[in-house]
Amino acid sequence: MNGRVICALKSMLLVLLVGSMISCHNEKDKKMKINWTPLPVEGLGGNLQKGVSAAYAALIDGNLVVAGGANFPGKPGFEGGSKTFYDEIMLFDSSGNSWKIAGHLPRLSAYGVSVPVSDGALWIGGNTAAESLASCYKVSLSERKHVELKPFTPLPATMDNLAGCAIDDMVFVGGGNVNGKPSNAFYCIHAKNDSAWRALPDFPGIPRVQPVMAAMEKDGKHYVYLLGGFFGGNADSKPAMATDVLRYDVAARSWETVGEQIDAETGKPFSLGGATAMPLDNGYILCLGGVNYNIFLDAITRQYAIGNDTHTSAEEKSRLYLEFSKNYMTQPVEYYRFNPECRIYDIRTNRWETIDVTPNAARAGATLVSDGNIFYAVQGELKPGVRSSETWKGEIQQIDLP
Repeated sequence: MNGRVICALKSMLLVLLVGSMISCHNEKDKKMKINWTPLPVEGLGGNLQKGVSAAYAALIDGNLVVAGGANFPGKPGFEGGSKTFYDEIMLFDSSGNSWKIAGHLPRLSAYGVSVPVSDGALWIGGNTAAESLASCYKVSLSERKHVELKPFTPLPATMDNLAGCAIDDMVFVGGGNVNGKPSNAFYCIHAKNDSAWRALPDFPGIPRVQPVMAAMEKDGKHYVYLLGGFFGGNADSKPAMATDVLRYDVAARSWETVGEQIDAETGKPFSLGGATAMPLDNGYILCLGGVNYNIFLDAITRQYAIGNDTHTSAEEKSRLYLEFSKNYMTQPVEYYRFNPECRIYDIRTNRWETIDVTPNAARAGATLVSDGNIFYAVQGELKPGVRSSETWKGEIQQIDLP
């Protein structure tokens, strides 16, 4: 090899090396930031002024639509109060900066899942005060901004407190309570081509109630990620918080564990039960809120111990449940330590990073809808039994570090 060729090769390598260093430097010098803006609460009438959790929601052509949800408008449950469900469909009118009624659900309901599709959204499952639901509706918005609901193919079973996502018009749902029991079930349907939901392989591990789900693409393959959730226990197993990150390979029809919900700074597990999630830049999953790992696990374990004590009479169990509720439900908001962290999961490295810590995110049972780097975190719980009427708009930006 002559000297000129060697020099040329060295020059090429130098250019590539410098380019690589500049690229890595630029990546390291950028960080994600969330700009938060509260939406006004004007237009929320009656008991909706107190906020709801587990509402249905959609972002259609930039219009935010929120429906249903549940709260305790009067006394808390342990004092004899009842949970109230709603059927109002509310549209946020950006021109008037207020909410207005844009329709009604067929039933007073909450605790379903909202999944965007190419021509609107699907509102799937949930429950009323009396029963769990298998019903689904295609959601669209008329030119006059009235929300139209079209019955969609029902689920193969009743499902509530479930998770869902979509890859284009292929919709996936899983977890939650299926026919009244915590489940590992996983289903899909093509919103335009299929006439029935298809059962897919169950996800491994414990059943997951109130998990989160996100669809991603990596190396030309489509995946569904399942995170968070909790299991209240049964006759064979004690309560547990799910902390392993599961990934479903759509083409291979198989599940695998790819990560753990471990805080990068403390090295301790964190919960995503009752949290929200969204895909970001097809490389990250942004997760907001959820219950505190230790406090919530302790609470469901105490309830489990009362219910499964074979030496305690039914009357005594009722007394112990009431005593537990009076203590647990009456603590200040700060006691419950709902997650204020806004965490991103990098699907390439399977690592977590906290990009913000804010009370805006410290909710359980909020509903998240997004379009690109814009999202809306809709209401939710500040503590068990207490809701917030605030909806936050978030805009994710890349910022240069000094």
